[in-house]
Amino acid sequence: MRTLTKGGIIILNEGVSTLTICIAALYDNGKGVIIAADLMTTAQFPISYEFEREDVEKIVQISESVCVYALISGNVIFANEVIESARKKIIAEGLKGTAEIAEQLRKSYQKIRLNHIIRNELESRGLNLDTYYQNQQKLLAPIVQMIDGQLRGWNPRVEFIVAGKDESSCHIYTVINPGDQACQDSIGYVAIGTGAPHAIYSLIESYRKSLNKDAVLKLIELAKKRSEVAPGVGSETKIVIEECKGE
Repeated sequence: MRTLTKGGIIILNEGVSTLTICIAALYDNGKGVIIAADLMTTAQFPISYEFEREDVEKIVQISESVCVYALISGNVIFANEVIESARKKIIAEGLKGTAEIAEQLRKSYQKIRLNHIIRNELESRGLNLDTYYQNQQKLLAPIVQMIDGQLRGWNPRVEFIVAGKDESSCHIYTVINPGDQACQDSIGYVAIGTGAPHAIYSLIESYRKSLNKDAVLKLIELAKKRSEVAPGVGSETKIVIEECKGE
């Protein structure tokens, strides 16, 4: 593994969040993966200000025993709750593969999201999920519509990239609201955060999965630079490179 530090995290009224850029791309047809994120932090209390620091991590290694990372865009408090919940299961069950870890993160996303809805929308009305469904017909229609809308549509504004290496290849997944997961290996790269459109447009121009490490690294650096025009994306960058060496 090689780590370069050259950087975006945002604190909004609802908590610590990342209006950021996170990028992952495979090289040598999946023999390696490069991940990158900025380091910008923005606080809003209520006057906003920005500073670049590494205190709030946006590239999180799932555990010391696996070379798999979660990249965070969005509410950092919620995101870390999801990661810690997933990490406990991953360690307890001895999960090693990137796909298994991404799936567990997806399940934890759904669980934590539902827990927040229950606490905010049901418990304040003296209900839990079971009693809500049991008594749905007795509740006022506007209340049912409000709760059902939150169950279906509440967005914690958190996205993840899960990227890393297995025994013989590297993989990239995304986990997004309301707890959906997708493998990005067929395309070979992905970006999340406010700077994602700019980064994607940059990579579309020249990226190929067959390119070598140095070529993909240069493309990621260019994509990151291009994304800095977006709100909340800082100029500093953290890059992690993982490579399968035929073990």
